[in-house]
Amino acid sequence: MSGRPHPDRLPLGALLGRRRGWLIAGLGLILLSLFAGVVLLALSGWFITASALAGLGLIAMIDIFAPGAGIRLAAITRTVARYGERLVTHEATFRLLADLRLALFERLLRLDEAQLRGLRRGDTLNRLTADVDTLDHLFLGVIGPGVSAFLLTILAGLLAALWVDPGVALGLTLLLLAGNPLVAETARRRGLAASRGVVAALPALRREAGEGLEGLQELVAFDLGAAQRARVETRSAALVGLQERLQRLDAVSQAGVTLAGLAATWLALLLGIGLLGDGAISGPVLGLLVLGMLALGEAWQPLPGAWRRLEQCRGAAARLGETWHQGPQLPVATAPLPACGQGLELEAVDFRYRPDLPKVLDGFSLRIEPRERIALVGPSGAGKSTLAMLLMRQLDPQSGAVRLDGVDLRELDPDSLRRHVGLLAQRPVLFRDTLAENLRLARPEAGEGELRHALEVAGLGQFVAGLANGLETWIDEAGTNLSGGEARRVALARLVLTDCPVVILDEPTTGLDEGTARGLARTLDRWLEGRTAVMITHDPELLPRYDRLIRLD
Repeated sequence: MSGRPHPDRLPLGALLGRRRGWLIAGLGLILLSLFAGVVLLALSGWFITASALAGLGLIAMIDIFAPGAGIRLAAITRTVARYGERLVTHEATFRLLADLRLALFERLLRLDEAQLRGLRRGDTLNRLTADVDTLDHLFLGVIGPGVSAFLLTILAGLLAALWVDPGVALGLTLLLLAGNPLVAETARRRGLAASRGVVAALPALRREAGEGLEGLQELVAFDLGAAQRARVETRSAALVGLQERLQRLDAVSQAGVTLAGLAATWLALLLGIGLLGDGAISGPVLGLLVLGMLALGEAWQPLPGAWRRLEQCRGAAARLGETWHQGPQLPVATAPLPACGQGLELEAVDFRYRPDLPKVLDGFSLRIEPRERIALVGPSGAGKSTLAMLLMRQLDPQSGAVRLDGVDLRELDPDSLRRHVGLLAQRPVLFRDTLAENLRLARPEAGEGELRHALEVAGLGQFVAGLANGLETWIDEAGTNLSGGEARRVALARLVLTDCPVVILDEPTTGLDEGTARGLARTLDRWLEGRTAVMITHDPELLPRYDRLIRLD
């Protein structure tokens, strides 16, 4: 059997290894806390039994100071260790989750435009939030409690072998090490289908609810609210049913672990009485053995739930592994850009989005001279936006070639190309931040004067001057506190800051009234001097000056 990792599996071992110092420290504190609890109860058993026997006159004299000091030390140690364990294990978990989210986001950034469009927003968000959060149980709820209970039982067995009897210690240790994992494994197997169902049902419910909120206006307009509500209720009821089933299974498995602990305690009492009768141990040692075994059984209480949650962690890791191992579909090249880099050419380009769909472009050829401006017009679906993505190399043609100054785009470094060819997309993205920071996405070092100049070019000079906070005005998520035309012009100002020699403007005047559109066209006309421009529109009369008009059918 190969030791290599599965190609679609999340590399959890490597991620855990990054924080192994925190994890080892947390595991040590969990073990110390549990050990102090066992010592506390065991010494209490010795002290109570010795005091009772002394009161009956069966023991002439007992030392109350040593066991009393041990009890106080164990109590203080357990309190401090529990506090430290909470701090360390949670810090380790938060660091692991941050590492995982950053690594996943980095991998998403490497994907091509077509791949990113294929990611369902609700599903991708769920993987970055809920699935990652599920993995916080991996250490806090699975590894930590399970490993600590196992090590504590081994340690207690060794101490019992030294101070009580090797045979008794071996029997009790084997009972705990066999009985508790058996109960936990039985619970895991019985809850396997429900655990996997929760992993699948929770993202589906969130996606259904999220898509309903996004399309709320359409649902109300077409009177489909009741149907959407019924779908959400159905998914919610299914999820609640699975969770209730797992809760009942947890209760039964907890009872099983409790019975295993009580069986070990009863066996310790039975074997201890035999040792006491043989004079091998004293009465106080019997009390120590019995209460110590009772405390040791309590250390196994979290195991069934932890073992059962392991399946949810596995399911979440499998979903994250699908994202983790996604790579860009477009071949990556490293050739530098041409010196001038302003002439564009499409030669006999064929493109379709799927084999079962018709071609969007069929043998399409076009040459754009350096510093030439062309206007592309045509009905929706004619391939205008597809052409823009081909020129940006967000897509590759199935046949033919797209070139920059005679060099095939597939041979050029993609990062350099995207800094060289700027795009104003149909649906620009604005982030929940200030206006200035939204603009500085294009050029982080840009000063206030450069930002204001870019806004003037985009026709937003007077708009910003009328804002109470100016460039520090807060923009809501997706620009919801701006009109559609204002949001597009903010994105246009961001494009202006890139100062690209080649620009593609996809519907630059959409959402503007005729007067505003004509004013924007005049400012853009000056900014486009010396640049190669491809302008996509349904109304060429509202565009800046162009050299050629090309109609796509």
